[in-house]
Amino acid sequence: MIKAAIFDMDGLLIDSERIIMQACITAAQQVGITYTQADYVELIGLAGPDSTRVMTAQLGGIEKFNQVMVGLDAELSKRNNAFPLKQGALQLLQHYRANHVVCSVASSSATHHIKHRLSQVGAMDYFAHITSGQEVARGKPNPDIYLLAIKKLGLPAEQCIAFEDSEAGARAAIAAGLKVVVVPDLIQPSEFVTKHSHQIADSLLSYLERI
Repeated sequence: MIKAAIFDMDGLLIDSERIIMQACITAAQQVGITYTQADYVELIGLAGPDSTRVMTAQLGGIEKFNQVMVGLDAELSKRNNAFPLKQGALQLLQHYRANHVVCSVASSSATHHIKHRLSQVGAMDYFAHITSGQEVARGKPNPDIYLLAIKKLGLPAEQCIAFEDSEAGARAAIAAGLKVVVVPDLIQPSEFVTKHSHQIADSLLSYLERI
């Protein structure tokens, strides 16, 4: 019996990945660098230090990375770093609350970003716990963030279900021994993730309609 649900945030609960990707592309263009969707998807699901390392290599060094980050921050500030909820997110959270399933977040994003983005869409109060990439030594696809989230819940992994959109995130949840529902956003799951996931769903709404 499922007693807790653990959610990734970006690209899963909130529709942020496409917006952030376009902001990265625009910020890179502003300093004369061509940045593509293929480049951006390499970052999805990674913790801050890992995404910084990958993006620095993509852009050609720390100076160019810093220039792009200034532009990215400016682009996202235009929308107050706020992003809309994904289809079915609120309905699924409401369903779990009504059925006494505890909800938590396990996101590679920084804690302040998690709280800000979920508060902006009125979803923060649905979560009993938040676990961020800042709290673990190794980011996704390592299982550390999910193992910590499970520890905070005080439940065995088999009584929890995880929701992910990314390859790295899904692999992390699988490695932590969780049932994983993958809702693809910018990239489709690999054969490994598809094989080891509990379910692949078109959206959180379509998953809710099946349970």
